[in-house]
Amino acid sequence: MKSSSITKLTACALIAMSALSCTKSSKSSPTPTPTPVSAAFTFKVDGGAAITVDSATAMLYNLPGGARYMDVYAYKGGSEVLEFHLTPQTGSTTAGTTLGTTLMTYMETVTSSYDSQSGTLNVTTCDTPGNKIEGDFNFVGKVYPYTGSTIHTITEGHMVVSKITKQ
Repeated sequence: MKSSSITKLTACALIAMSALSCTKSSKSSPTPTPTPVSAAFTFKVDGGAAITVDSATAMLYNLPGGARYMDVYAYKGGSEVLEFHLTPQTGSTTAGTTLGTTLMTYMETVTSSYDSQSGTLNVTTCDTPGNKIEGDFNFVGKVYPYTGSTIHTITEGHMVVSKITKQ
């Protein structure tokens, strides 16, 4: 009987020691897993709230002599809100007022659009085979023929395009 009690006591001690050796120290905290952040196509008009577009697409043109040109279209609520015409390459360009330059347009309504008079477009990613264009932009737009005084200032713009149609 004594040997059975000693065996039971030894077994209990071993179980208790192994349970205690597997407990987690309260001093350590788990390493948090970062939440993936998805970039969005956003901009502000006249310092207002950020506008996030619903969709964006681009059209890539291969012109004679090896030149390339791209049009970017951004939509909100089914209507076009931004249109960019640019040379598809990384780097910063100054906004212009004619095609062939970096022309950016804000569409206030279907019949009221504001073409860039000044501003910049900084393309940070230009992967046309991988269907990705990304960059930052800002511009001051005016209604064509640019004789009126009404302007819209587009700030804190971030462009993300993952759909490119190639011509």
